[in-house]
Amino acid sequence: MTFISRSLAGGLLLTVLAGFHVAPASAKSSALMALTPSRMAQLQQVNNHVNRTITDVSDLEQYGREDVWTLPVSGKGDCEDFALLKRKLLIQRGWPASALSIAVGATSWGEAHAVLMVATANGEYVLDNLTASILPSAQTGHVFYSRQSSRGWVSASGETTSEPTADFAVAGRGSPSLVGSRKQRD
Repeated sequence: MTFISRSLAGGLLLTVLAGFHVAPASAKSSALMALTPSRMAQLQQVNNHVNRTITDVSDLEQYGREDVWTLPVSGKGDCEDFALLKRKLLIQRGWPASALSIAVGATSWGEAHAVLMVATANGEYVLDNLTASILPSAQTGHVFYSRQSSRGWVSASGETTSEPTADFAVAGRGSPSLVGSRKQRD
């Protein structure tokens, strides 16, 4: 079992062992909402607002240390801070907290990343600071290793822990490298 929260917050590159694939962890919610056009508009508004008003800055640059998960009250934050603010704003708009969870994993280019997952009766959707698009989780290109639940963090295999984890070996090429600031893709 490999804990990945340190790598995630610091923006360190994760390199997954060749050929290894992890299926997304499933959200379980008793309060699934239908994704009506009005609800989708809320998701889009919150995602766009946070992505446009928060500046992407690493925890190391902002706080002088890695792995600080907090609301971006300074107007700056990294991916998990974007996700925390989106979650807060959606709860204020009436979304059940049980439908909103932060998921951690890696982007299609191997960078550690966190997003907000929204479980609806129509499937799971992702609010991501890398894109303005609200996409089903399977269409993001990300691989999700762990996500929040009411019991803590649940890995792709279903194991519950107090921190985000990956159920496989995480291998770096030499020393992990810091990744530069992310730019929105669309």
